[in-house]
Amino acid sequence: MISRLKSLFTDQPGSAEALNVELASTALLLEVARADSHISHEEKEAVWHLIKGLHQLSDREARELIEEALVQTEQANSIHNFTNVVKKNLKLKQKLQLVEGLWRVAYEDNTLEPHEEAMIRKVSELLYLRHSEFIQTKLAVTGER
Repeated sequence: MISRLKSLFTDQPGSAEALNVELASTALLLEVARADSHISHEEKEAVWHLIKGLHQLSDREARELIEEALVQTEQANSIHNFTNVVKKNLKLKQKLQLVEGLWRVAYEDNTLEPHEEAMIRKVSELLYLRHSEFIQTKLAVTGER
């Protein structure tokens, strides 16, 4: 009985053990894109360009990673599995680059929706970033526009 209960928690798709940092960061980027209930073509393109740059992927690898991340985010109950993987595997500089990427996706349509900002704030907090780092990443992106 106990082993069956353990298997329920460890064999779930999207569990932290089954994720790698590339998939987890892509999933977070897509979650921001989806925060306003719709992933636009422009947002998907922004995610594609960001993950290619962040993870040095080929076009095909980036496309496959996005497809897998879309499946994972549909099956996930929360973003905690994704943020845990990122938190454990990325250095501070890489986390800040990821959060800048989240802002880039949110601003891709030139409008920051409240749900997008709330999602980025939540991710930042779960990555244990300081509020000043959250603001600095936002300013880095908005200053470019």
